[in-house]
Amino acid sequence: MSTPNWTCPPAHPFIPATQGDRRSPCPALNALANHGYLPRNGQNIGFWHLIRAVREVYNLSFILAAVLALAGVLLCGRAFRLDLDALALHNKIEHDASLVHADALGQQRAPIEVDPKLLKSFLSHADPQRGMSLYELAQVRISREAQLARPLDLIHSQIGAAEAALCWLLLKQDSGRIPSSTLLQWYGEERLPDNWARPRRVIGLLDARSKAAEVTNIMSNLKKSTCRSTPSSSNFDVSVLGLRTILKCDS
Repeated sequence: MSTPNWTCPPAHPFIPATQGDRRSPCPALNALANHGYLPRNGQNIGFWHLIRAVREVYNLSFILAAVLALAGVLLCGRAFRLDLDALALHNKIEHDASLVHADALGQQRAPIEVDPKLLKSFLSHADPQRGMSLYELAQVRISREAQLARPLDLIHSQIGAAEAALCWLLLKQDSGRIPSSTLLQWYGEERLPDNWARPRRVIGLLDARSKAAEVTNIMSNLKKSTCRSTPSSSNFDVSVLGLRTILKCDS
């Protein structure tokens, strides 16, 4: 559930990143920087500052906020401080098959800019009137991972599922769906969306783990369903055949 009367304070207007500002592949943190909850230049962010910002805006529990912040500074930071662009270091936390960012393609750092084609494809999975459900978020993850030449390792596959789960927990309305306009502004513009409200209930570590497991289960069932499907004609879509090969279906 969301807090209906929460609005972004006037002290934190949306100001897009300018030349020299650091940003990450993470829309949640980029939005915090673009609204001034984190340093707008995205540099030298302290461990405690990071925890405080995600708790204030996204209503995460202290434990969940601390776990996420600790992972960031230990894997990508230095001396318990973090520059946002360091989160683009490939296969640290960042991984291929991002929802709206292109793959690293052998580079040390993944692209930070939002890919317009991936954004359009992502938004196409949402119902124009009703928005996107958790099930549809899992479908997007399936679609993106199916495009990889090599599958994600277990850890980064789990990170991808956790990211989708946390997105849903942060942005969903009481209907359990995320409006398309909210997805566009958060993922595409990296801002706190208009008419969005922070979750009414604190999101804890167990909430995030449980919802990530649900995303993983949905993805697993979708893969099994694809593997069991049978071509209805000789004109069976080759993209489905390719998906089955990538997912290594049993015959």
